[in-house]
Formats: sequence, structure tokens, C-alpha cells
Amino acid sequence: MSSSRSNHRRVDPELMKARRMRLISRIGKMFLFAGLTTATLATGWWLNGQMSVTSWKIEGEMELKRAIAEQLEAMENRDFLHTRPDLLRATWMQQQPDLAAVEITRVLPDALHIRAIKRVPVALWQDEKGELQLIDEKGSAYRALRRGESPDLPLLRVARDELNGAHKLLGLLAKHESSTLTSLSEIRAGSTFWQIYFSKGVTWKLPFGEERGSLAQLSTLLQQPRWRNRNWQIDARLQTRWYIRPARYGGVI
Repeated sequence: MSSSRSNHRRVDPELMKARRMRLISRIGKMFLFAGLTTATLATGWWLNGQMSVTSWKIEGEMELKRAIAEQLEAMENRDFLHTRPDLLRATWMQQQPDLAAVEITRVLPDALHIRAIKRVPVALWQDEKGELQLIDEKGSAYRALRRGESPDLPLLRVARDELNGAHKLLGLLAKHESSTLTSLSEIRAGSTFWQIYFSKGVTWKLPFGEERGSLAQLSTLLQQPRWRNRNWQIDARLQTRWYIRPARYGGVI
């Protein structure tokens, strides 16, 4: 009879031991990582609560200070995560149209230092629905005029697509005729020209696309002795010939 041979190979005990040690090492590392993660999360959660905001100092216009303080007081959770400066800044800029910018500094462990900068309106715009909107120095309409508000600002009575041009015209007036801005009442847009109203019946008509040159010439003209001390209605729509006549009282005041 032929001798029988085993079909199973004999496993080296040392090799088995090495495998078990590697497995135990992996399991140990997994438990260690899990423990460190849990400890880190627990510590972070504890610090998050410990660094909750309990006090704040706000600088700026009284109206903005009051609005920001009310929003902070109304927050259900003022922990570290919910009072991150970038998060608060984005929220307030979206919710408060009068806010031009806000600087937020965290004073550890539990305070905020806030500096609120208010938008400065430079004009009013009457939109297509007849509603009056405030215009800022960048030419953006940022909110409707509230009941009881009556700012002494020039009115832009133009279509939405003409608003940018009217704002640029304001800038040119400030550059060439800054002394007249206090008496500026209204800017309207005709089919091919701007009509500018001042107090005491003074009106100017300037062609579209020629605002800069026309205002430069007009500024030079009004500084001459003949024209300096009178109020005029000026029609500068034709570059070859201007029409100038004394202004009558009773116009747009």
C-alpha cells in the first residue's frame, strides 16, 4: 500500500502569532483613534459652550447699535460656533440694509467688539411703482423710504436702466459744480437728454453722452462776470448753440 499524505499544510506557529499581533495592533489603533476623537469632540463641545458670548460693545449710529443689540439678545444660542464674526457679519449685512460695513472682533473668552458703519444716502430714486428708494454713494438702491423719513436729498426721477447714468451725473456735478449741489432738487431723463432742476427756477438740459464736456464748459461759463451772479435756465442740448435765459421763480424749489 502506498503511504497516505495529508492534504493540509502545517501552519507555522510563529507566523500565526505574528498575524495575531498585527490584528491586535490594528484594533488597538482603532480604539485609540476613536478615544482621541471622542476626547477632542468633548473638549471642543465644552470650549464651544465656555466661549459663549455674554457681553458686547457696539460702536456706530444709535439706530444701528440698537438693531444689532436686539439681534444679539434675540439669539437662542450665542455659543462660539453661532457667534463667529464671519457668520454674524453675513447675517447682519443681509438683514440690515442701512449697514454699509461691520467690523467684529472677538474678545476672549466671552465678549464681542463691534463697529457698525452706516450707509450714507446721496439721493432718492422714484422707481417705476412711484416708491421712493434711498441711493447710496455707489449708486445702489438699498431700501424704500420709511414713513416719517424726509431726507433733504435730490430726487432721481428716472427709469431703472437710467439710474446708473443719473448717479454718474451726480458725481460729475459734485466735481464741476459742487457749490450747486445744495440747491439741486431733481434730475429727470428725457428721450435724449438730462433735465436738471435746482432751486429758484434754475434748470439745465444736457445731452446724453456729453455730460462731462458739457458740465466742464458750463462751469467755465458760470464763473465769468457776466453770468456769475444770476440764475439761469440753460439748454445745452445743441453743441453748436446754447440757449440761456433768466430763470423764473416758481419752478422746482
